[in-house]
Amino acid sequence: MTQNLPDNFNHFAFTPADGIQTILTLFNLIPDPTVIYQRDKDSILAANNAFFLLTNLGENDFLNQSVKTILPNITDTDPISGHDKKALLRHKKQPLIPVTVRIFPLNPLSETLILLLKPEESKLVSKPLAAEQEASLARLTTLMQTRTGENIDVVIKQVLERTEEILGTEWVCLYKATGSTPPLVHHISNHEELTAELPSHLSNEDLIYHQEPEVWTPDYPTLSHLHRQAVLAEFQHLVIVPLELNKAKFGLLVAGSKTSAPHAHTLALAKLIAVYTAGILEDHNSQLNLRKLTQKIRQVVKIQNEIITNLEEGVIILAPDLTIAEINPAAETILGYATVEALRQPIDSILIGSESLGAAFKSAQQGIPTLTGGDLTLHHRSGRSFSAQVMVSPVMNNGQLFSIIILIRDLSQQEQSQAVNKQLEQRAILGEVTAIFAHEVRNPLNAIMLSLQVMEDNLDKDDPNHKWIDNMRDECNKLMYLMESVLSFAKPLEYKMAGVDLDFLLSRILERWHPRLMRLNISPYYESEVENPVIEGDLRALEQVFTNLISNSVNAMSEKGGSLGIKITETDDERDRNFLQVSLTDTGHGIPDEIKAHMFKPFVTGSKRGTGLGLAITQRIINAHKGKIEVDSYPGGTIFRIFLHKKKGL
Repeated sequence: MTQNLPDNFNHFAFTPADGIQTILTLFNLIPDPTVIYQRDKDSILAANNAFFLLTNLGENDFLNQSVKTILPNITDTDPISGHDKKALLRHKKQPLIPVTVRIFPLNPLSETLILLLKPEESKLVSKPLAAEQEASLARLTTLMQTRTGENIDVVIKQVLERTEEILGTEWVCLYKATGSTPPLVHHISNHEELTAELPSHLSNEDLIYHQEPEVWTPDYPTLSHLHRQAVLAEFQHLVIVPLELNKAKFGLLVAGSKTSAPHAHTLALAKLIAVYTAGILEDHNSQLNLRKLTQKIRQVVKIQNEIITNLEEGVIILAPDLTIAEINPAAETILGYATVEALRQPIDSILIGSESLGAAFKSAQQGIPTLTGGDLTLHHRSGRSFSAQVMVSPVMNNGQLFSIIILIRDLSQQEQSQAVNKQLEQRAILGEVTAIFAHEVRNPLNAIMLSLQVMEDNLDKDDPNHKWIDNMRDECNKLMYLMESVLSFAKPLEYKMAGVDLDFLLSRILERWHPRLMRLNISPYYESEVENPVIEGDLRALEQVFTNLISNSVNAMSEKGGSLGIKITETDDERDRNFLQVSLTDTGHGIPDEIKAHMFKPFVTGSKRGTGLGLAITQRIINAHKGKIEVDSYPGGTIFRIFLHKKKGL
């Protein structure tokens, strides 16, 4: 070590009473950090400028305090016991700095000592800087491509392998808190043959001790269990960095080598890897919690489905637009409609009785449940009439209506007394279903959505895992709709007339159908001869009209393919100048004569897969728009012509 003190330094006769400022004038000429220390009082008296520059400490941080304030692990300050004592020097904002301490007495009889501190920069020897940086960047890029998978052990093993390459060590492991009692910190290693050379687990006290990142070599004091084991195993250096999440330390990243010294960027790289590894473990824990929440939702939904499926009463749940969102098997039997036929159909096209249930729906919208008397007659799909009892029950939350549940009871199949008892029992069950949805589904579903948002915020912009998060969010939205079938706001069914651009509407519908048309070898053709084809209508209802008609045409051509043409024109008849005409032509098998005469009546269909409701609903919507619909059909093709009122003022 270079001696920076004057040749006759030890011959100074100096005591603190002579004035420290006088001697500091000389000390400030020394380039190495220097401290004046009163050994018998264990008190730091002064320090030179080099010390302040190195440590970033202020006088209030150490003056008149113990030497361990700046050298926390120094064990001996006796100048006779030897030179070149190894210690760690405190820094204001950074980890402890390895230094060599040389101690000089001001005179043989004085307890006032000079502590000369030499930073161990010479220990940080390694490969050429530029080459090492380039290699480290390539290895870090490979590490960052490691993503959380189903098997966290495989992912961690990959991280450890890449960390070895980046740090240039032969051994890397993680110590992770287990949460057991007493607390233990178990290790995860990818080199089982080295497991015996370092501890298989640490105590919680060991984890608390290593609160700051450090690079340890045998020249430094052995102050922890890890240090002592490293000496016994003859390691040349250890890199120890705490793992931290939300300012809570839960483990350590430890890397070591028996053959090489640390390089200049070892600690910085290890700190970066520790942050990345902690993030991977956090993502894995989030995924585990997400799976648990998803499983809980599935169990709740399964319970709800089992209860509704096994009820003897018919249950219909309405969506916000008063269309059917769910129907149980008992309701299928009572009314004669399969679920696939009834879903998304208006309730008044399925539930047809001797008297209108509109008043009951209006009462439900005001939060008032309604139970019909025994004189109500409902109609089965086959035309059979039966006496029934219907309860229309609003689902309220904080005074707001979210949905309407309809309970249907076929009085012709049961004794009156038994029916009343069953009804009370099933009301209680349905109340339980509603409570399960309100309290068990909403909270975990919100937690899942929040967890997905947190995960998405922690991912890079180009991370491929975004698509999986989007898929999971879509599934959550589907579950949200199922929940809202019971707890969603229900509005009365009414048409909202406004200007509708037919060109925009039909183009958008055809775009949605395009993949299926190509798959079935159907060639679409669309043309508008009208420059601004805007009509007066309800956008949602008209979209249903054209979707129904296109669906029928596609079904007619699904086996052999064909052509589908849509054209917007002015009407040919002078009397219909206030209308726009939409012609829809297909090259399907045509409509049989026996069907054509009744095709707009409910439940009349020539398709095995049809419900018989599409054209009936279509005609009802067109009539509500004060328009009209015509059809011409022959073997080899069908033409529908729809006439709709132009918007006034255009």
